[in-house]
Amino acid sequence: MGIEATITKVVDACNKLTDEVTNQIGKIDARVEAAQAQFSAWRATVQAKDINGRASYTQEIDLTGLSTDIFYPVWWRMPGNEQGVSEIIISRNYAQNQELNPFKNNFDTHVAGLNLQMEGCGIPWNGDANFLTIKRISQTYRETARKAQFGMFCIVRPVTGLKPIWLNLTPGAFTTSPLESGCYLRGGLTYLVTKSFQAPVNFSRVDEEVELSRSVTPEYEISWKVKPFAMTASELGATYPESNTAYTLDNDKRYAVKGV
Repeated sequence: MGIEATITKVVDACNKLTDEVTNQIGKIDARVEAAQAQFSAWRATVQAKDINGRASYTQEIDLTGLSTDIFYPVWWRMPGNEQGVSEIIISRNYAQNQELNPFKNNFDTHVAGLNLQMEGCGIPWNGDANFLTIKRISQTYRETARKAQFGMFCIVRPVTGLKPIWLNLTPGAFTTSPLESGCYLRGGLTYLVTKSFQAPVNFSRVDEEVELSRSVTPEYEISWKVKPFAMTASELGATYPESNTAYTLDNDKRYAVKGV
């Protein structure tokens, strides 16, 4: 076989190999594109709980357009021991809602910052750990949160008026809900809720009483209701001190401050 024939065969073999590689590259590119599409779809929907992490859910509380002199009720039900210790954080950037000028101060940037971090488990009518504690609270420029507690601060009301009230409580008296925990947030602003449990956080924008929950048995009935309060109302309790160090509020209650 002459050198020319050998060269021709080598060239043909190279061309065939090139075609094969080109075909394989096309297949590889198609597979990569399909994998990228699958990954993008997964990344858009995956949550921490899907990869053995801790779930995180976000929600907005919109109290814009309401009076900034009023605190409005916010409430939730935390899971019990089956989810360990649950967490809920209510926060807002200090400059959020600047464009709305909620405090009528020439659209000043320094509106109101909040970082209210709470931990808890269960509800009062539960057989589990049952608690809610403020881990940290920071309020900058203006006060925005008050009366955060295990067992939402609420009002006793009858359901039908045909049965005795549970525990012989007086209609219109203040009590705590056995089914919800909660707090009160300042009107006119927007808040972000970040929580480890899926159940929604509820809130009211109206001036009237709204029902949290009710219980009716053959022996008694009761409706637990909430309403907004003026920020000067004694029912809301004292303003929270700045507490960026974890559990400071609880520790200050448990341990006496020693003198110098």
